[in-house]
Amino acid sequence: MTLEEERQHAQLSFLASGQPLEVGSRSTLPLPLETLVATTAQDAHVVQAIESGLTASVYRLQTGGQHWTLKRKRPESRVKNVDGQTSFLNEVQRRRDFTELKRDASSAPLFTHIVETHYASLLEGVILSPWIEGERLQHYDGRVYEQLFGTIVNLELNGFFEWDFCPGNVLDDGERVTLFDFGYMYRFEPRQHYNNNGLATPLFHGIERFETRNFFDHLLRNPQGLDERQLLSAYREEKTYALRHYEDKRARLEAMGTGEHVLSWQRGINERWQRALRGDEDLRRLYLVEGFRSHVLDLFDDLHGQSCTPTTVQRADWALGALREHFTLLREEQGFFFGDEALTQPELLRKYEQLREKALEYQLRP
Repeated sequence: MTLEEERQHAQLSFLASGQPLEVGSRSTLPLPLETLVATTAQDAHVVQAIESGLTASVYRLQTGGQHWTLKRKRPESRVKNVDGQTSFLNEVQRRRDFTELKRDASSAPLFTHIVETHYASLLEGVILSPWIEGERLQHYDGRVYEQLFGTIVNLELNGFFEWDFCPGNVLDDGERVTLFDFGYMYRFEPRQHYNNNGLATPLFHGIERFETRNFFDHLLRNPQGLDERQLLSAYREEKTYALRHYEDKRARLEAMGTGEHVLSWQRGINERWQRALRGDEDLRRLYLVEGFRSHVLDLFDDLHGQSCTPTTVQRADWALGALREHFTLLREEQGFFFGDEALTQPELLRKYEQLREKALEYQLRP
């Protein structure tokens, strides 16, 4: 079995066993556990209901003068794959890990942008945290990159790989960025592996995950109406912060006694970014390559989970446009992957037109 299959098998077996998994103490709950388990949007203690989550419903509670975030597991995940089925278990496991790390004075400062967990129960299907003031990430600037990329590097160097930095999973109050959803964060050995798939998928790394699930989605929506030059400038700013934090990651990996294969992989990423930042044309080429990568990977992800949205279709359209206009550039820059590198331009256009049709078929219903 692959590392991914081993992890999925272990998590499915844990769920089938019916074993309990708790974080925190029931005695400290602000409301009886049975009340939390049965909470709906109509209850008096619910101030706000957020029903958009694919694996859990989220409620803002007010009780005893305090505000709380309650996550209640959906009876059935709307993500139709094994990782969707096991995401609540995975989140409780990570909440347990972070609670332990935050108790240690030496590691606690590394995780200041990770939400606190007051209580979590796998069997009861609830997670309770202090309410975080803020909105889903909307402003993309140096303050956000400094906090988020620093956190990503700290997570990876401590063996946590997060796959889903989508806008709804990153909260920002204008001063502080907070991560609060860990349904798709898995453990790995950073001194030996690129990510939790071991050495099988070198395409994936922490800042790539932010770019794929979040940043290029932001550039696609383009809420500020930026022209092409301004979009490239926004990309340059993001890439500059990304490189600085990945240079820190490289140095810390070296100090940890990391295997040369991982160090070489990390150096390769950093050096490609360094070359691109030296001039506008090199940066434009990397922008197209990483844009194609990000939109295609997110398209694949949504199709795999049968959890497509109108944005999924827009991503397919972006990829098709890039294939029509920049096929030669993408081939020269080794921008194709997962077998696409062996296909001709007409074959790729046919493939992605068919994937676009699938994205329309798999649209989530309200």
